[in-house]
Parts: sequence; C-alpha cells; structure tokens
Amino acid sequence: MNPLNDEMRPLALPGSPEKKQESRDAQKVLWLLAKKLQPLGFERTKPTFFVRPGNVMLEFVHVHKYTFGPRFRPHLGVRVRFDQFVAQAPAFEGAPSTNELGAQSRFNYRSDVETIAACAEAMVQIVETAGTQWFDAMSNPEQLLSIYRSPATPISMDTMELALNDPGAVVTSDETRRAFNVG
Repeated sequence: MNPLNDEMRPLALPGSPEKKQESRDAQKVLWLLAKKLQPLGFERTKPTFFVRPGNVMLEFVHVHKYTFGPRFRPHLGVRVRFDQFVAQAPAFEGAPSTNELGAQSRFNYRSDVETIAACAEAMVQIVETAGTQWFDAMSNPEQLLSIYRSPATPISMDTMELALNDPGAVVTSDETRRAFNVG
C-alpha cells in the first residue's frame, strides 16, 4: 500500500480497469477546472495547461497528475511571449508551492461527484488566492526585469525593456506558441 494514498488502498496497475477509471475521473476534474478558471481569464490550451494571455507574458496554471494515485499538483508560472526557450516550461515559476500552502491533500479525488468538484475547487482557490497576488507581482515591470536579469535566462534586457515600453509590438515566439498552444 502507498502511504501517500489517503485511503491506503493498493495502487491501480497500468491498464487495469481501476487505472482507466482513475484517468476518466482525472479528465472530469480537468474539465471542471477549465470551466471554473474561464471567468478568471484562463483558457485550456493543452490537456493540463490553462493560460491567461497578456500583451507581454502568459500567465499559466499547469496541473500535474501523479502516477501513483488519484492526485494532482498545480503549478503556477509565467512565460514572456517572445521567450525562445524550446521546452514546455516557464521561463520562471515562483508562486508558493502547494506544499508551502498546506494544501497537498486537497488535490485528491475519487469517482464521486463531490470529491471531483472539491479537487477542482481547491485548485481554483490556489489560483484565486496565492496565484492572484503572485501574478500581480509578476506584472510589475521592475519585478519582471529583475528576474530576467538572472544569468539563467537568455532573454536580452534590451528586448525585455522594449517589450515593456511597447507591449503592442511584442510578437509571440514560435517556441512559446508551440509550448503553450497559443497564438
């Protein structure tokens, strides 16, 4: 038995009817999450990515489904539109983790409507509380510039400053377009 599994039941084996049901239930959670994030401006652009586009950057929620059981872990992040980093990853993340927020167990679900709804709602609450504050901080040009001055980020400061001064001139890179399925 898995000590991380709230009900202390054996893991569902890949391909088993239980694992298939877990997958179907996960899709129900993600569908409900997409519906609940829409009023906040997020669109589901990939199966586990929900993106709120801005002129200079994309704010996103990425939901990781654990393989060991019916549990998710949401991640919040931003990516500058013209970032040419190839991987499906943010230029940086930094919102409080679900562990820091003490919310880890709230992202579990079972096959019943109540726990599916509670799981989706718990993720929305993270976005509405910690996420809103963090996304607001990231929209501050000075904050954004200070993070992108890091040697770990390959974006030119001149390009970043031009984008912040003239957001209408920002062009989404092909890499960002592919990574997040946005226009």
